[in-house]
Amino acid sequence: MRFYARITSPLGAMLLSSNGTHLDGLYFDDQKDMPLVDTGVPAKPVKADPTAGMMAGTAIKDFRAYKKTAQPDLFSSQNLDATDPTSRNKRAAWDTAQSLIIIQPNTPDGALKVFQQTLGELQEYFDEKRTTFTVPIHLHGTDFQIKVWQALLAIPYGEYVSYGDVALTAGLTAQHGRPVGTAVGRNPLSIIVPCHRVLAGSGRLNGYTGGLERKFALLELEGFTLA
Repeated sequence: MRFYARITSPLGAMLLSSNGTHLDGLYFDDQKDMPLVDTGVPAKPVKADPTAGMMAGTAIKDFRAYKKTAQPDLFSSQNLDATDPTSRNKRAAWDTAQSLIIIQPNTPDGALKVFQQTLGELQEYFDEKRTTFTVPIHLHGTDFQIKVWQALLAIPYGEYVSYGDVALTAGLTAQHGRPVGTAVGRNPLSIIVPCHRVLAGSGRLNGYTGGLERKFALLELEGFTLA
């Protein structure tokens, strides 16, 4: 049985799922592959195209990521408007949201502990106080998908790789780039399994199931400038 909870984040509401002992899902609430769960809160329209999105008149998928030394500003008005035009005070909303919304009344203590740890670690991540996650996770998918997702876990904070790099880390060949891209897009644990750190070979953002505005913001948070 799976158990669910809902949290807020600077980049929008998120759905968490647990098998009772491990976190096995973390989705933005407008992701196409988010489980259909009655959370009591109307979901936002699903993003139909993970490569869509514009910023400053340029397609976000065509932005390139570069290392920078200046401190990132995830909470700039530009990024906040891109992810949720109805809110200009996301940092305040995150700082005061210290509780979980538990979906099922019979959620066991093990799942509650996992949800609380996930919330705490995500808060630290967005506050730039955490670069790795320790919440126990369970990856459920095909053997191929799990190989790819495990390769994603090896990408360090503040670095990015290409789809071909992920293929090689997973024990495949660079020619597996396309099926690897499909598996990356099916990642069930946004942020924690860092699929946002996978870019096209040219350094372009390319696509992101959670929406390219969020990929842009996450890369900025981790120390990149994008142009």
